[in-house]
Amino acid sequence: MVAAMADLEMIELYLSPWSERLRWVLELKRVPYRRTEYVPVSGEKEHERRTGIPTAPVLIADGDVVGDSDRAVEWVEARYPTPALLPTDPRRRMQVRAWEHLGTEVIAPFGRLLTIGRLKARDIQPLADRFAEKYHWSQSAEARAEAVLRTLLIDLAGGVEQSQYLVGDTFSRADLTVATMISPLIGFPPEELFSLDAGMRTVFGVSFAQELVALRTWRDETYRRHRGGQVTPAA
Repeated sequence: MVAAMADLEMIELYLSPWSERLRWVLELKRVPYRRTEYVPVSGEKEHERRTGIPTAPVLIADGDVVGDSDRAVEWVEARYPTPALLPTDPRRRMQVRAWEHLGTEVIAPFGRLLTIGRLKARDIQPLADRFAEKYHWSQSAEARAEAVLRTLLIDLAGGVEQSQYLVGDTFSRADLTVATMISPLIGFPPEELFSLDAGMRTVFGVSFAQELVALRTWRDETYRRHRGGQVTPAA
């Protein structure tokens, strides 16, 4: 039985990889939803008052808060199972979840620390100082994050040259999650795939990006095959 369509609102931060992950899942499953932009700094208190969650994205269904990125993705998968993004085979399902946790709990949070460092270096205020406080940035934390990511992403770049998909031979949430979580580190997809002002593109990236060409190619091809059209900010 097909679940009745809920009235869905997604509160998002356009450039957040967690927001892009949830957008992709919703759109791949052809689930109608409304987009509301989360406003850092000035809109934070009202956002948390309304949702009980201090970050974005947040999914709201029929007026009730479903949750943040992880809970929202699980809710959508359970309610709208087609196309399936989690394997039924227990071993491959475990592998997909391991990739998801690596992406959402290591790659993206460490990448955020590097981005905050770039914001601070350019004195982009008040975002730089607010994000530094909120996400516990320090020069030492950024240095540790970069060291971890350098090893991890270079190895990942070598691995994706050997296989189109991270788990098995089909597209899954592993590919979708990693493709979104690495974008602030390797640069967002080309304009025809992801709309972003040229000046903003220069804010993102890592010093060792030249060693990640294969990873960027894999991410762009994953978008071309499975994202569908150009990603654009909410109207």
